[in-house]
Formats: sequence, structure tokens, C-alpha cells
Amino acid sequence: MSQRRRFPKIAPSAFQHPMDTKALEALKRVKGVDFVVRKVNEFGFERYLYINNIADNVQVNRHQCPKLYDMLLEACEIIDVDVPQLYINQDPAVNAFTFGTESPFIVLNSGLIDLMEDDELFTIIAHEVGHIKCGHVLYKMVAHFLRFAAEIIGDMTFGIGKLLTGPILIAFYEWDRKSELSADRASLVGVQNPDTVIKSLMKLAGGCHKVYQQFNKDEFLRQADSYKELDESSLNQLYKFMQVVFRSHPFPALRAKEINEWSLSTEYRNIMDGIYPRLDIDYYGGRGDYQAPAPPATRGTVSCPNCGIKVEPDAKFCHVCGATIVGAIAIIEKNNKPSPPPKKDNRPRCRNCEAVLKASDDYCPSCGFNTRFDF
Repeated sequence: MSQRRRFPKIAPSAFQHPMDTKALEALKRVKGVDFVVRKVNEFGFERYLYINNIADNVQVNRHQCPKLYDMLLEACEIIDVDVPQLYINQDPAVNAFTFGTESPFIVLNSGLIDLMEDDELFTIIAHEVGHIKCGHVLYKMVAHFLRFAAEIIGDMTFGIGKLLTGPILIAFYEWDRKSELSADRASLVGVQNPDTVIKSLMKLAGGCHKVYQQFNKDEFLRQADSYKELDESSLNQLYKFMQVVFRSHPFPALRAKEINEWSLSTEYRNIMDGIYPRLDIDYYGGRGDYQAPAPPATRGTVSCPNCGIKVEPDAKFCHVCGATIVGAIAIIEKNNKPSPPPKKDNRPRCRNCEAVLKASDDYCPSCGFNTRFDF
């Protein structure tokens, strides 16, 4: 076991990306999704996957690949997750995935294990554990089943079935991509080194043993900037949509840029300092030994704990530095004078939640959407 910090009772909201939660809420509102989820549970698709794992893959435990098992135990201890099953699949594709609701399991492809160094492999395991922590496994399993079913239905109906399943599939893909951003943050909370996370993403993008030592992290991050600059053309935006709409993961360069930005945030530094939302404490309801402060009699202003700028009392994220403002972490200053009503203006709005933005806003003050990148 390493000397990495542990975070007992850490809540998923401590590192869950706001675009992940927003996309999941949108997914649940899509007509037909509840029916698909119900049918997947009824048919026991999880059991089908378990039978395949136990018969065709190598199960990792204390006596089988104990070094990998120790990585799993440490990742689960850091993020406070019950230890799932872990399997190795003989597949040269550099990939890993997590499924299962009642009994979650992680599968690592042999190509991934061969390519990654120990710290990078631990990062991947922490990423998959993060999916379990955030409650992604049910909808990921449903998405996997739906893609499989859509192919069969499309072949049987000469492509007509794909027209019926298309809207639901697009909604699942949209959420699936956003969920990876939360799991990337979980991997950083686990390995506690942003360079290691970025290096693992570089290997996922184009890693090979022969040239990996020549990779440059800064050059890789600059690719995300070049990608953003393509938005100046409407045709480029159309090409972006066509390339992304049926992807289950965001582009690796954008994920690297996003995780690099989050590693510099107050939210991440607070977690490393032991200040984070906990499952055993309700900062607003006063469960356990915590006594919630009485609400102020009048409307107040909130100071960002990172940069000190004043933001709205109901803001969840600082519109200047992107720092999280939650519960006891925020600084509340009483103000007896009521705030004037907001003035109407023509400021731009957030593409994720339609909240009004300032020209200097790098993050949406309402949902935390990073306005500089697409996923």
C-alpha cells in the first residue's frame, strides 16, 4: 500500500462533474429510457455478463495476480467503495470497462495491462472505481445492452429499427461521454498526480512502447486548444458533431486538458486537504454530530474561498476561477440591505443550463460548465 491520502465517507458530489449530472437528468427525461432500464433489469443482463466473465476471463484476487488486486483494494479504500470483482480479458485493445449493479465488476483488457506502467494502471483502476462510486454502472450496462440490441433490431428490420432507437441511443451516448469526466476526476483523487492521469490518457490516444518516452505533455494539452479554435467555422462544428455524437468517450486531448484544469482548482485542493462533502454529514440538514448554522434572516453575499470575489448566494461555482462553493466551505457574509433585482442585458448564456454568463466567465456560475471546451 502506498502513502496516498484516504478520503473516508467521501460523497460522489465531491468530484462528480456538473455536466455528468446534467446529462443524466436529461437522459432520464427522454421518452422510452425508463422502459429500457426496466427491461434490462427484468432480463437479468448482468447475470449474462457474469457468466461470460467467470468462464472466459481470469478473475483477480489475493491468490491470482495479487499486485493488481492490491491496486484495486487501495483505489477502493481511497475513494471509499466496496471492493468489486476484477477480471482480465484477453484482448489487445487498450480498454477497460465496469458493469453490474448488484455485484459490480471491472474488466481490464490484456492490451491495457501491457501498455501501462504501474501508476498508470492504478489510475485506470481508480477511474473504473469512480464509475461505481458515482452510480454509473446501471446506465452504462443499459447503454451497452441498447447498442447491442439496436444492431440486431436494425439488421432484422433492414435499418428501420435504428430510426426508432436512434434518439435514445444519442441520449445515452451524450451522458456516457459526460460520465467519463467524473471518472477521470476520481482517477486523479485516487492517484493524486495529474501528470500520471495525463500520461495514461496520452497512451490511450496513441501510446506505444517504441515512442512513448518521446511524448510531451504540454504539446498534448495544446492539441485541446487547437481543437477549440476550430469552432470559428460552422462547417468544423458540424464535423465535430458528426464525430462525437456516437462516441462513448470524449476525445483524450480534451479529457487531459479538463483534468489538468481541475487539478489546479480549489475544489481539488480542498479534497486533498480533507475538506470535502461527506456521506455521513449533511451540511444543510444537520445529520450526525454536525449542527447546521441557522439561515441568515436577510439575503447575503458569498465570497469565493479561492479568489475572494463576491458571487450570488445560490451560486454553486465561482464564475471567475471555477472554485466550488458548497456548504461549510463557502464564506457567508451577512448583508442587511436586500439585493437589487437583476437587470436585463444581452450577455451570453451557458450552453448547458442557459444561465447568463459574463464575458470573463470561464465557468458557468450555475452548473460549473467549462465554457472553453467541448466534449
